[in-house]
Amino acid sequence: MPETLGVGIIGMRMGASQLRQIVNVPGLELVAVCDLDEDRVREIQDEFDVPFGTTDYERLCAHDDVDIVSVATPDYLHLEMAEAAFASGKHVMMEKPLARTVDECRRMIKAQREAGVKLMTAHVARFYDVFQKVKQWTQDGTLGETYNLYTSYIHNYENIPGFNEWRFDAEKRHQLIGGGCHALDLARWIGGEVAEVSCYSNHYNIPQLDTDDHFNINLKFQSGAVGITVGSFGCAHPYNIDMHVWGTKGTVIATNTTPTAKICLRQTDRNKWMEMPAGAAPKGLAAEFAVLADAIRNDTTPESDGVSGARTVALGWAAIESSREGRPVTPVTDF
Repeated sequence: MPETLGVGIIGMRMGASQLRQIVNVPGLELVAVCDLDEDRVREIQDEFDVPFGTTDYERLCAHDDVDIVSVATPDYLHLEMAEAAFASGKHVMMEKPLARTVDECRRMIKAQREAGVKLMTAHVARFYDVFQKVKQWTQDGTLGETYNLYTSYIHNYENIPGFNEWRFDAEKRHQLIGGGCHALDLARWIGGEVAEVSCYSNHYNIPQLDTDDHFNINLKFQSGAVGITVGSFGCAHPYNIDMHVWGTKGTVIATNTTPTAKICLRQTDRNKWMEMPAGAAPKGLAAEFAVLADAIRNDTTPESDGVSGARTVALGWAAIESSREGRPVTPVTDF
């Protein structure tokens, strides 16, 4: 195993945010970039002294110096690019969601297993300092046993349709899968696997969409806990991701937009909130790449691996099915 792992990034929109954080991660070296915009590739190469640039993702995947391929492209390109990386024996960091559909997730995981490499889903919200702190409190006994939780992803897409308006094309992206997966994944991360989902949704704000743009999702976890996830994509509301956790010993309210969390503990004062520091400005992109590198070096399963990412996609589709058919649905978990 080389001391330094070479990273190649496909997609210089989300990928540009990644490279600005990972350039300082010990043991990783940015060695290749790819984008359809040739001028953008040259700019990135010059700014970050990247030795290899291309507009052909297959060339990046086959490049000898690349150990990890980061696929930071629109949802509908994820499967084909992952398969190209696996065919070249590369590990993959896949921008969320893992893929568009349950079937695409199955195909990707099958290709990964056949290649014998690592696959990680870039569910970056798990790596925000504030949510890491909440996760710690659910595991170290601070909050006791979790019995209820709430997560939300509020992001108005009206004016960010994406390249060629791909975000508004139902064949290329469903809003709940492509965006709402943040909140669904945080719910699974805290509550565990979901036994049953029941969803109501509507469509009021983005007429260009062929799908609903607001989702209220009720979750019944295998553990016995219950929860609610909200995904809203056209509302008049600032962007944010929320997490509220109710435990037998305490309750916490946290958001990705502030470095503090509000916590209420029975042992202190069950009627009073305390403001608790929960982390500085998030460096989640750097943290997730460090986790994948560690898993590669130690041959372990990374946090938010392919199976976990697939289960989050499946949970989203179970919610969509529930809303369309007016009945509870059991999410797929066998990948």
